[in-house]
Amino acid sequence: MLPIKVLIVDDHPVVRRGLQSLLADAKDVQVVGEASNGAEALQQIAATAPDVVLMDIRLPNADGVKVTRRVRRDYPQVKVIILTTYDDEQHLFNAIEAGAHGFLTKHADYGDIAAAIRAVHRGERLLSPSLVGKVLERFQQLARAQAMQASGLSDEDIEVLRMIADGATNKQIGEKLFWSEVTVKRRASEVYAKLDVADRAQAVAEAMRRGLI
Repeated sequence: MLPIKVLIVDDHPVVRRGLQSLLADAKDVQVVGEASNGAEALQQIAATAPDVVLMDIRLPNADGVKVTRRVRRDYPQVKVIILTTYDDEQHLFNAIEAGAHGFLTKHADYGDIAAAIRAVHRGERLLSPSLVGKVLERFQQLARAQAMQASGLSDEDIEVLRMIADGATNKQIGEKLFWSEVTVKRRASEVYAKLDVADRAQAVAEAMRRGLI
């Protein structure tokens, strides 16, 4: 089998040499070039036709996310793995939106990087383990927001549902929200109607089924 051709893009020479050294023992991986900025990266991709690009997220003049977006547009066959020291969700979501196939922190060891290259070359997507929970949390938030929009429930309605699920009485809900018990009963009835249920138990069950609470 032909080796997987890899281009390393990072503005620090020490990092580039370190990655080349780490990958030297991987017989199925061949580093075909390196670049220190976005313009060089695009030139090297055109010249070397890599299968996978290891892309630093912070580059001079144009960050790695913007370069990734350009690579995915002009060279859709090339896979991109973002490498960063910034283990935060905003960088992650920006990279995913740009079309990156992988997102690893620079704390990853040789085995992680080599495995990541092989995985994305096979067409898989991967994330640094420390970020998986953040992605799942974001998807849960998006799913909840979509469910709320579809049901017509407001944030106050969801709060009422949560308190009902916790076993709060109408009086306790009223004290918490500064409503009268009459208002609580009316708002609860409106929530039941939006969920197409008849009572508290059904409302809680339906809200949980839809991922609202």
